[in-house]
Amino acid sequence: MHWQRLTFISVVVAFSILAAGFLLYSSVYYVRDVSIKDVVSDPRTFDGVRVRLHGYVVDTSVYMFGPKYVLRNLEEKTELALGGKGGPTKVNLEPYVSFVFDGENYTRTRDINASIVGIVHYIGLVMDAPPVSLEVEEIELPIDALKTILIEFLRTTDVSKVVMNYEAIEIEEIYSHKSGGSVIIAEYTTSSAIHPYFMAEAIEHHRAVFTINENGQVESAFCVWGSFHGNGVWDLVNQKWIQKET
Repeated sequence: MHWQRLTFISVVVAFSILAAGFLLYSSVYYVRDVSIKDVVSDPRTFDGVRVRLHGYVVDTSVYMFGPKYVLRNLEEKTELALGGKGGPTKVNLEPYVSFVFDGENYTRTRDINASIVGIVHYIGLVMDAPPVSLEVEEIELPIDALKTILIEFLRTTDVSKVVMNYEAIEIEEIYSHKSGGSVIIAEYTTSSAIHPYFMAEAIEHHRAVFTINENGQVESAFCVWGSFHGNGVWDLVNQKWIQKET
């Protein structure tokens, strides 16, 4: 009987430790997928809760006292503040801004429907600002948003000098970078009027590796394969060959 009692106590203790660990994990790491409408409809319930919200980042710096950025659901016409007047301190939201609000109209600047993870804070009724804010911790970008970032970058490179269907760019693989951000392998096709070997339209297929930092900016980009590259690797950022057979 004594050993049975010790076994029972050990099981109870072990279960208690597991339960406490689960509760601790849930309170610290668990993220609830909800809509902006869910949060603003019942802000007190979500106060202090870590959530994942989907929407468009809007630059609202026109507000005198309000936040610099809000996350807005265009269909539901609901929004909440992202950080305080100066915006979040942990994450730079500027690269993800899709709209600018001038006090009356929303002007689209890009099309990035982002998923943002953070902790909800219920502020209450304040002048010139939503009553709820999100302490932004992380931005998770869907494929379409990553394509938008790559397209905007390619338009600043030599690729803009040739004909390219930017919307046809294909993201093949995505990896998490150990220092934050993502490593992306993508393929795209360009065409130009002059073929490097004979007089005809040149259609060239490319495979490139891009590194995007946590702020949504392309830090490095290398075209590692092109129809006419031979064994060369083209640095898209610095516009030069970094490896070529002599």
